[in-house]
Amino acid sequence: MERFEAIRDSDFACLRSCEGLSKTEIPSLDDVDVRWCLRFLRAIRDTAFATIGEDGLPSVRVIDVMATDGERLYFLSPRGKAFHEDVMRERFVAIVGQTPDYRTCRLRGQVERIPEGLQHEFVDAFFELNPGMEVVYPDDARYICDVFCIENGEGEYFDLGQKPIFREDFELGGGLAGKTGTFFIGDDCIECGICQRDCPEGCIAPGSPFVIDQKHCIRCGICQEVCPADAVRKRREKKAV
Repeated sequence: MERFEAIRDSDFACLRSCEGLSKTEIPSLDDVDVRWCLRFLRAIRDTAFATIGEDGLPSVRVIDVMATDGERLYFLSPRGKAFHEDVMRERFVAIVGQTPDYRTCRLRGQVERIPEGLQHEFVDAFFELNPGMEVVYPDDARYICDVFCIENGEGEYFDLGQKPIFREDFELGGGLAGKTGTFFIGDDCIECGICQRDCPEGCIAPGSPFVIDQKHCIRCGICQEVCPADAVRKRREKKAV
């Protein structure tokens, strides 16, 4: 409660300070961190949100990213929407946004509803940042919307326009489930170099064992399939949520 009250008491200055990132500007690699990625999703704005429906099946919708304060991502939903029901029940969403030049940012995380006593003030702040919302929900109709945020999660920024590709993982708040799905080369590597030869991104370097540069790995799995020693494995470990 206190952290949201502090945002309110500052007149939502932290939200305004995170506005204005250009989604067409290519960042330097040093710029890409969790704060930049949240601002990038805000700049894309119209992003795909995935949830699990009441029937247990996945659902995806285009939802506006309303704001970020650099540490959390905010969105809202009218209480009558099935999306609202999914979020309240599962308390978890996955988000992805992409620019026309194939730069992608994804985020998945735990959802928290802003405390009831602050809802109207946060809704007003978001409508000020997103004036087009007034057309859809004029006057007091805006208060049918509930405000949510994600402050614990994990994601990545992924640029297919570079050669080799560039990927940067990030954690939001306390993180989430660990970096599963990445490939690594174990100590049983025989240093034959076949994985390096066949890697389409050229992101495997010699060593004992050979090493995959995760920032440029496309995670296609060719290295695992061609390794004669079965030394390439995929990370499966997870940490408790």
